[in-house]
Amino acid sequence: MVISKVANASDQVTEVWGKTIQQAAFVKDGLERFRNPQYEYECLGLGGTVMRVGPDGFTQPGAMAVATNGWLQHLPYLSYQYWWDEEAHRHLPFDLVGGYGPNLQHGQVENFRHHLDIATGLLTIDLGLKADFVQTNSAKAGTKTFQSRREMFVTPEGVLVIRISDSTNAPLPFQVRVDVNSNVRIYLNGGVYAKEHAPWMGSGVSKTEGLVVVANRPKSCVATLALACEGADAFLDPEKLRLGATKPGKTVTFYIAPGSSYESADPVATAWQKAESAKTRGFESLRVETAKWWKKFYARSAVDVPDRDLANWFARSTYYMGVFFGKTDIPPGCNGTSVESFAGAICPEYDLVLNQMALLYGNHFEEARRVVGWVERALPRAERYATEGLALHNVSTKYSGGAKFGPLMGYDGTILVPPTEGEGVWAHEDFSGNNAALMAVNYVDWSGDSHYETLAKRILKETTQVSVEDLQWRPDLNAYLNKNMAATVQQAGTLFGLRESVRRGVAEPEWKDMASKVLLPTADYKGNKVLTVGPGATPAENSGDATWLSPVWYYPVVAAQAPLVSNSYSLFRTSKTGNYIFNNGWMGVIAAKLGKGDEAIRWARNFLQPGVALFDDSCFGELVSDTEDFKKTPEVAAHAALICNLTQMLLDPDDEKVIAVFPAIPAEWERRGVAFDKLAAKGGILVSAEFKTNRVCVTLENCSGADCTRILRVRLPNGTTRLRHPEKGVQVAEGWATLSALKLPAGQKVALTFDP
Repeated sequence: MVISKVANASDQVTEVWGKTIQQAAFVKDGLERFRNPQYEYECLGLGGTVMRVGPDGFTQPGAMAVATNGWLQHLPYLSYQYWWDEEAHRHLPFDLVGGYGPNLQHGQVENFRHHLDIATGLLTIDLGLKADFVQTNSAKAGTKTFQSRREMFVTPEGVLVIRISDSTNAPLPFQVRVDVNSNVRIYLNGGVYAKEHAPWMGSGVSKTEGLVVVANRPKSCVATLALACEGADAFLDPEKLRLGATKPGKTVTFYIAPGSSYESADPVATAWQKAESAKTRGFESLRVETAKWWKKFYARSAVDVPDRDLANWFARSTYYMGVFFGKTDIPPGCNGTSVESFAGAICPEYDLVLNQMALLYGNHFEEARRVVGWVERALPRAERYATEGLALHNVSTKYSGGAKFGPLMGYDGTILVPPTEGEGVWAHEDFSGNNAALMAVNYVDWSGDSHYETLAKRILKETTQVSVEDLQWRPDLNAYLNKNMAATVQQAGTLFGLRESVRRGVAEPEWKDMASKVLLPTADYKGNKVLTVGPGATPAENSGDATWLSPVWYYPVVAAQAPLVSNSYSLFRTSKTGNYIFNNGWMGVIAAKLGKGDEAIRWARNFLQPGVALFDDSCFGELVSDTEDFKKTPEVAAHAALICNLTQMLLDPDDEKVIAVFPAIPAEWERRGVAFDKLAAKGGILVSAEFKTNRVCVTLENCSGADCTRILRVRLPNGTTRLRHPEKGVQVAEGWATLSALKLPAGQKVALTFDP
C-alpha cells in the first residue's frame, strides 16, 4: 500500500509538471508587445545551435521601437557552438533576412502574435502584413493585409527549421538571404578591442535545391551555413546568397545547418549533409522528433509548488537549460551565446558551476556530463598554461606543473585576454581551476559514472597544485594565504582542492597538513564572527556578497550549521548583493540550508521583479544596473540559480551522508501542499516526495551500483510530535522525522510514509 500511494503521488506530480510546462509558454500578443521599447527576443536552441528570434522570425530586423543608441547592441542572432576565433572570442558570422521582393522587405505589421511552446520547442509567429510595400511593373501590388505564419524550431542535431505559410493573397513569394557579418564587435569594442575588426568575407556554394554560405576572417574558424529549401518551386541565387519560393501564397520550408572548421575538416560538406538530411526527413517528422526530445528532457524530474509564477519560471528556466546545454558540447557564456558580453566566452568563474549544479539537481546527468567533456578537452591547454606560463597584459604566472584555468575561456580552453590592463590580475585567479575540479567531481558524485573518476581526480590534483604554489605562509596570521589574490572565494577554492585531494587519495604528502591551515577571511561584527571579502576587511552594516558564502555552497568546507554561516547571512541579506541577479538564487540556497523557508522564497521572488530583473516576460538578465539591462540576452546562470534556489527548498542534495527532504518550505507551501519527483541527491540517489498537512510521502531510488546508507531527515506538518505506525527506527523531534541509518540497496527503491 505504501509503494502504491507513493507511485500515485509521483504520477500526480508529473501531471502537474506537464501542465506547468504548457502554461509556461512564452506569448507575445498584440501590437503593444510588437512595439514594446524593451522588446526581448525568444530563444530556440539544441545541438549547439541557438536562434534568438526577431519579431518577424529572422535575425534582421530587430525590434522596431528599441532605442539603438547605447553601449549594447540589441539584436536577434544565430549562433553555433563552434563559431570562434583563435583568441577565445565567440562570433556570429551570419544574419538571416527574410521577406518579399528584391530587397526582402518585411511589410507593415497589422497584427502580431508569437507563441513559443517550451513543451515542444516550437515557436509559431502569426503576422498580418500590409502588402503595399512592394511594387510590380511600376505599380503598387495592393493594400490588403495578408497573413503569414512562421513556424520554427531547432532539432536535436542542431538544424534550424523554418516553415513559412502565406495566405493566398500574398503579393510576392517569400525569400531568405544570408548576410555575412561585416560589423564585427569583440568585447563591446572596449579597451584593447576598441578598434575596427576584420570583417567576415563570404561566398556561396551551390547545391541541389540549396546552398552553403562560407565565411572567412583572419585567425578564425571557417564558418559555414547550409540552407536547403523545399516547396513552391524553390529557387536559389548563390551570388546574392538567397533562396526561396518563386510563387506567392505558398508554403516554403528552410532547413538551416551551421558548420565550422573547428569541428570538421570539411565544414561545407558537413553542414550540407545535416541540412540535406533534415530536408529528406521533412518538417513534420523533425517537429515530432524535437518534441519527443523535449518531453524526455522535462521527464527527468518534476516539481509541483503552489506559487504559479515561480512554478512557471522554474519550467522556463529548465527550458533555458535545454536550449543552451541540450546535446551541446561547448557551454554558453555569461549571457548565453551572445557576443555582447565578455566576448561570448565560457565562464568557469561562477556561471558554469551554477549551470551544472542546476543540471545535476534536476537529474540531467547527460547535459552535466557534457560540461565535464568540455573541461576534459580544455585540460591539455590548461596544463600548458601552467608549465609554459600565462600572460594577461602586464601580469604573468608560471608553475612547475598542474593545470591553469581562467575566468573566461574559449571553446578549446584558450584563456581570453581581458580588455584593460587592470584586468590582467585575472591571471592570478586560481579558483576557476578549482571550479573545473568541482564540476568534474560533482558529476562523478551525483551520477556515479565511474568512467570519469580518473579524469576528475586528475583535474582535482592538477588545479590544486596551482593553488598550492600560489600559497604563502603568513606567520602573523598563522595560516596560508594566496600571495596574489587572497579573496574569500579563492581561499575557499584552495581549501576545497586540498581537502578533496586528501579525501580522494591524490594529495601530495604535505597537503594534508596544509589543508588545516588555509585561512578563511573573517572578522568580528557586533560580537559575531562573519565572512569577509578578504583578510583585514572590516564588515559594515548592509554589506556583504553572496559569493563570500562560497565556503558553504558550492565549496562544502564550512557546515551550514556553523554560527559563522548564520551570522554572515544575517549581515549580507540586507546588502545590495541581489543586484547581481544570480546572487538572489545563491542567497536563497543559503537561506534554505539555514531552514529559512520564508527567506528562501523571498530571494526566489526577487527574480520576478518587472522592469528590475525581468523585462518583457522573456528572461532574467545579469545586473540591476541601468536602462541597458533589458538588452542583455539570458543570463543562463541566473536561471540556473533560480532552479537551485527552489530545489534546495524542497531537498538538500549536497551532503554525502544526510538527505534532508522539505528543509525550507515556507508556511504557505505547508498549508497548500508541495511535491517533487526524481530530484537528484549526491550518490546517484533520486528522491521523490509529497508534503500534505496530513501526510508526507518519500521515496528514494538508489541508481548507483552499490548499496549505501543515509541519514534521512523529513520535515513534518506543523505541530507534529509523533507518528501513527512509524517506521522502525524513526525519531520525531522539533518538527522532523529522522532515520539515522536508512539502507538503500543498489538499484532499489525505498518508499516511506509519515502520518501524523
